[in-house]
Amino acid sequence: GAVIESLVARVHRLVESSQRQVRILGLSATLPNYKDVARFLHVDESRGLFYFGPEYRPVPLQQQYVGVTEIKDRFRREKKMNDVCYDIVTDALQRGHQVMVFVHSRRGTGETARALADIATKEGVLDSVFRTQGKEGPAG
Repeated sequence: GAVIESLVARVHRLVESSQRQVRILGLSATLPNYKDVARFLHVDESRGLFYFGPEYRPVPLQQQYVGVTEIKDRFRREKKMNDVCYDIVTDALQRGHQVMVFVHSRRGTGETARALADIATKEGVLDSVFRTQGKEGPAG
């Protein structure tokens, strides 16, 4: 996003003005355009770019993209997206899978988590579906 772009631009300007090298490390589990990002970061692709494909994963990663269209009202669209997300997440968790939901912003992530928790609470399944007891202890 814009914050990362600004930070990288400032680091590049610092390198140019101070003539000192800086190491930037970028990691992502789901970044499909890693070569574009490497060019943006001024990475020497032959020496400093490392790609670890799905063959390095101990558990396969499955990605699912869901779009909600045709709803112009922002609040109705957000509610519909949360309802669809809840159905998909609940289904996966009940089948014993782990789930990670990516949202466009930090604020949106918090709002989505609250919405999913609210729906689960209303349906009476927050503890039985969304919380597990593992090595970390209760609710871990």
